[in-house]
Amino acid sequence: MKNSLTTMASCLALGVLAATASASDRDYYLSAPSVGAIVRLDADTLTATNWATPMLIPHYGTFLPDGYLYMPDRGWPAMMKIDPNGQVTALSAGGLFEMPVTCIPARDGSGFIMSDMKGNKLIHVAMDGTQTLLVDDAMSNDLLDWPDGLAYDDAGNLYVANLNGNTIIKYDAQWNASLFSTSPLIDQPGGLVIDGSGNMFCAMYNGNRIVRFRLDTAEAELFAEQPGVLVHPSDLKLSRDGALLTCGRNGGVFSIDATGQVTTIYQDFALGELVGIAVPQDAVPCSGTFTKYGTGMAGSGGFEPQLRGLFSPCPGAAAALEFRDFLGGAPTILFLGTQKGSVPLAGGTLLIDLNSPWVVVPFTMPGAGAGAGDFVLPFTVPDNANLSGIEFDYHAVQADPAGPQGAVFSNGLCEIIGT
Repeated sequence: MKNSLTTMASCLALGVLAATASASDRDYYLSAPSVGAIVRLDADTLTATNWATPMLIPHYGTFLPDGYLYMPDRGWPAMMKIDPNGQVTALSAGGLFEMPVTCIPARDGSGFIMSDMKGNKLIHVAMDGTQTLLVDDAMSNDLLDWPDGLAYDDAGNLYVANLNGNTIIKYDAQWNASLFSTSPLIDQPGGLVIDGSGNMFCAMYNGNRIVRFRLDTAEAELFAEQPGVLVHPSDLKLSRDGALLTCGRNGGVFSIDATGQVTTIYQDFALGELVGIAVPQDAVPCSGTFTKYGTGMAGSGGFEPQLRGLFSPCPGAAAALEFRDFLGGAPTILFLGTQKGSVPLAGGTLLIDLNSPWVVVPFTMPGAGAGAGDFVLPFTVPDNANLSGIEFDYHAVQADPAGPQGAVFSNGLCEIIGT
């Protein structure tokens, strides 16, 4: 099945391969308070060196396309600007800062949004270092409680992880605050990241796990854990290669694929606790998306099969299709086309245009019983630049005695390959 999907994408792709990022663009830059430095981990040799000093307690930073690393340091307190050679200057210090911990680029390109844990406030930091208070706890219905990780969705809503409050809150574009989740899976939430498929991932520092939230429903579920290995994860990033990146206690650096599999990239106990992780090539996030369209049909047990995406599809990146609430053990056909459609079929509507190129992939759904057919199908988008902007549409049809003619349909899923 994986090969069929990859072959379909390859057939539609023409032209030369996309340029491969240089080694330095793929290196990992790690906030290492115990050694007072930003440590550079070579992506090819896995050699770690102290790259930027002096630092006190660097936290969650970010690269911009200018090649500079922008890093909050709650020890000074300041926001540091670090050039490609590791030279450190203070972009902004003192002022409103009490314990700055996380910075992400402002959506309008005017600078950064900074969370200040001790001050329970969010601060705008302009590119010239000017600080402006955006909101504090009193302006947020008392919802801020040690704000840590930050992430924007495509609609302009800002999500904030409250490390002490064990909540995730949401600000709309007018800075109105509301509770997004109080799930019992939240346990000292730290780094946040949002993919192009409507998923938000959060590193649970005390819970030793990664939790996934659906932005449309706020549904929370365990995404990844590895007891004794993934210990106190802090920062969380989504790489352009299609993997979650995190770091934690005992000098560990980890990647997590779309199935939730944790892989140790590097570990050095001498580095102590690693707090932040950043990679230069990820300064420009993948713009690819998976978007649900149309509606499905309830089947056995009243379950409506759901077809969803994971991560952000770009040339050369890993992503996945996610099947949820299908009838386990039932014959299933996945339609893959290049345009949406509306075709009457077996008492339902096929959401794929059959007058455009399309293929079918038949398989038997794993699991057994109503609503128990859940699985993730990972794949890698071919590394071809001409794929950017191309649309693929998916729709699943399944044999189910609860359907009007013995079949039920999932929602449609539109994939747009990004840049």
